[in-house]
Order: sequence, then C-alpha cells, then structure tokens
Amino acid sequence: MGVKGRITEVRGTVVKATSVSGIQMNEMARVGELGLIGEVVRVEGDNAYIQVYEFTTGLRPGEPVEGIGSP
Repeated sequence: MGVKGRITEVRGTVVKATSVSGIQMNEMARVGELGLIGEVVRVEGDNAYIQVYEFTTGLRPGEPVEGIGSP
C-alpha cells in the first residue's frame, strides 16, 4: 500500500498534496475521489506536487491522494 495524504491546492493540472511523507519523485499517484492518475514531479518535506494526466475539474482540497508505490 502506498503513502496517503490530502489535496491542499489545485492549480490547473498540478495538485499539491500534504501529509505524504515518504512519497518519491516520479512515483505514480491516485488523486481525488475519482482516483485520477498523476506523477509526483516535486517533493518538499511532507508535501508533494503531482502532475495529473486527466482533467482536474471538480478536484477540491481535502480529497485523498495515494502514492501507488511504483514509477
């Protein structure tokens, strides 16, 4: 099972997540209630920036983020 956290910001197709300590660069992640697929492009402490490969319309702060554990 991967690292779990929450969305704090949505800016276009890039999502900022918090409480994801242990997530790694280039790791794939499921984002939001719909489980959109994205890739971790930046890690700062226990925060991560995830490039989502689908439309992010409807994503909101507080929704879950889960690292898949593989690139």
